[in-house]
Amino acid sequence: MSDSRQGRGEPENLDTPEDDPEIAALLGFEPVPRKREVDGAWTPELQREFIARLAVTGSPGRASEEMGKSDTGVRKLYRSPEGASFRAAWDGAVDLARRRREEGAATEEAVAPGSRPPSVDGRRKTAPSPRPSPSGEGEEGQVLNEFGEYEDEESVQRRAGEARDRIANKLLYARRLYLQEISASAGKRAAFEILTELPVDWERAGRLEPQAHEPRRRVSMREPDMLLTAENGWIGGLGYGPDRIGELRAAIDEYREERGMEPVDWDGEGEE
Repeated sequence: MSDSRQGRGEPENLDTPEDDPEIAALLGFEPVPRKREVDGAWTPELQREFIARLAVTGSPGRASEEMGKSDTGVRKLYRSPEGASFRAAWDGAVDLARRRREEGAATEEAVAPGSRPPSVDGRRKTAPSPRPSPSGEGEEGQVLNEFGEYEDEESVQRRAGEARDRIANKLLYARRLYLQEISASAGKRAAFEILTELPVDWERAGRLEPQAHEPRRRVSMREPDMLLTAENGWIGGLGYGPDRIGELRAAIDEYREERGMEPVDWDGEGEE
């Protein structure tokens, strides 16, 4: 590894930037500052590695996955008020990956038939051999996933279902927080019931417990109860109302600080 790379703080296992001027040009951004150092934090070095991988994959999820991390924390960096330079590098990396994918679509097979362009770590990955269907059309039991790779359709559907379940659980929990907030107000309880026409056990709501109808109800952001939850600030990142989640986190950190405890890693930089 050259001294110039060490000076830039680039990860040792990433040798593409020096060989690729377009990717190297993206790495001169100002990293998003971190308030504290914790295990698994998105350090400047890891932020640059992410951008380099993103310039190759074009997928934030896949770039994070290659690094063994969730993309939750890095997406928070993107939304950070201090992340303008990082956002510009992110958008530039996505544009670069898209342009190269379009330019290489016609020549990929001529360069190396049956293989994909080298990944960030320099390895050329062979595309899975598709299984032709009896009719000769399409791939039997296989579909292209979000990474542009063939995968069993059942596996894709299972992962998609798991992702939907995770999102639904987060939305339901945000709704429980909102119901707990209004459970002590007779007027707000009545308004919620009138607007949503949903049965609510307010004693359970006050204890932050699930409602009886939750398991049989599909969460939808178009429904009145979820719109109310968002408008009152219980779903972060949507730009509605005050940041109630942020207020709770600040209160928890203050409580821990008073007792000499470390603050919680709210940035999702460690394992969630």
